[in-house]
Amino acid sequence: MIKSAWKFLCYWYFRYLMVTELYMVERWERGVVSVVFLILFLMLAYFNYAVILYATSSIIRYTLI
Repeated sequence: MIKSAWKFLCYWYFRYLMVTELYMVERWERGVVSVVFLILFLMLAYFNYAVILYATSSIIRYTLI
């Protein structure tokens, strides 16, 4: 079970490297770019939670009244 999960994660990491073309850069550069991607993704998730969810719930609340 653990071996198949590890194989699955390695496959998706390989795909991530191929799509972003990070397989060509050095290891430290790959780490920096991955951290930047992670920060951008987390900021987008927070924005969706804080702004978009609040706005849509306000719109739905006023249309139901």
